[in-house]
Parts: sequence; C-alpha cells; structure tokens
Amino acid sequence: EFGMTAGFVVQVLAFAVSALFALIRLPDAIRGRNRSMFACLVLMAVSTGLSLSVFYEFIDSLLGGVNVANLVLRISLYAVFTILGFKGAAAFGAPRARSAVAGPVGLAVLGATVLLTIYFFAVSELPYTSTGLYAFDDQESVHIYAHLGRLYPAYVAACISLPALAASWNRRYRPAHRTGSGLFGAGLAVVVVFAVLTLFGKLGAFMLILPFSAVILVVLGLTVMWISHRLSTRRPKANLLRERYGNVS
Repeated sequence: EFGMTAGFVVQVLAFAVSALFALIRLPDAIRGRNRSMFACLVLMAVSTGLSLSVFYEFIDSLLGGVNVANLVLRISLYAVFTILGFKGAAAFGAPRARSAVAGPVGLAVLGATVLLTIYFFAVSELPYTSTGLYAFDDQESVHIYAHLGRLYPAYVAACISLPALAASWNRRYRPAHRTGSGLFGAGLAVVVVFAVLTLFGKLGAFMLILPFSAVILVVLGLTVMWISHRLSTRRPKANLLRERYGNVS
C-alpha cells in the first residue's frame, strides 16, 4: 500500500512538473521561440494527466466512454518522444542517433508502432471507462497494446540517452548544461530500463514510480538547459553548445 501511495505521489508530481514548466515556457512560445519544445511539454502534461483517474474519466466520458482517452495518451506520448528524439539528437551532436530516430528506420519504427497501437486498441473489447485499462487486464490484445506503448519511447530513449549522458561528463560544457544533460539522459535511461523490466512481468508500485520518475527527470533536464541557454544569450560568452542547445531549450 505504501508503494502504491508513493507511486501515486510521483504520478501527480510528474503531471504538476510538466504542466508548470509548460506554462513557464508559454511566453517564449507566443514569441515564436522553440514552439516544438513547448508543444512537447504540453503533450507530456496531457499524457501524464490522462494517467490520473480524475482527468481520465472526465475526458473519456466526453470521447464516448470507451477508453479513446487512453489512445490519445499513447499517441501524445509518441509525439513527445518524436520531438525529444529529433531535438535531442541535434542538441547533443549525435548524427547516428539522429539517423536512427529521424532516418528511414526510425520513421518506420514510429509508423509501425502507431498503426499497431491503433489496431490492437480497435480489436480489444473496452466497453466502459477504465483508467490504465486495468479492468481489461485479462485480454491478450490489451497486454500487447500496453507493450507497444513502451516500445517507441524506449527505442528513442536508447538512441538519445548515451549522447546526453556523455555531454554531462564533458568538462568543456557549461556546468548548467552538464547538469541538464545528466538529468535528461538519466530520465531517458530509466525509460529504457522500465520497458525492459516490464517484459519480464509486473513491477508492482514501480509500474508507476519508474515511468513517472523518468518524466520528472526529463522535464527538469530540459528546464535546466533552457535556463542556461537563456542566461547565456543575455550574457554572451564563447560556448560550444549555444547553437546546439537551442534545439532543446
């Protein structure tokens, strides 16, 4: 019970952090500065918010009460990782990662994941609202649908986490950029670990703690890099990463 309570707290915190930092970046988005990262944070808030019953049940009732809200959650999450993959690869100067995410293979993985997600959602029997589809846990199609929902995020995270973590150890970069890179890379690494562990069975409270901890780390990493970038543009100084980090800040 304590573990599930801790999981719920992390879940709520992930939503709050995503929503808060999306609001903080709203003025920049209105001015046309890196709107894709603002959209990424908004979609994070959407996907984490829909994991909470209070939001999920309300939104799903508006969409017909047949768990379309869960499909919205999945697609939002794919969009989040598409943006993170494209921007992260450019920011960390990782051409191989960029090719793996934005090249033919990466786009094929994304396309196949989206189509299969929609297919397994459509063939599942989901007659009434159930947050997380827990009421339909006895259906094999729901299990496959859930695993698919972790596949593409883990694929992108595996491509980007190592370049991000490598940047955090590079002494040529600003301390704030190194800190942000480390948080960002650690969050993505947790995404990969979580996806692998779920292949071997249920994780109890860690089914909530791990993925939502990853969200918090990623959002904090993005925010630290954004703040560092803003400060560097106000006080210009030779910086190897100024142009690169503009992609994620």
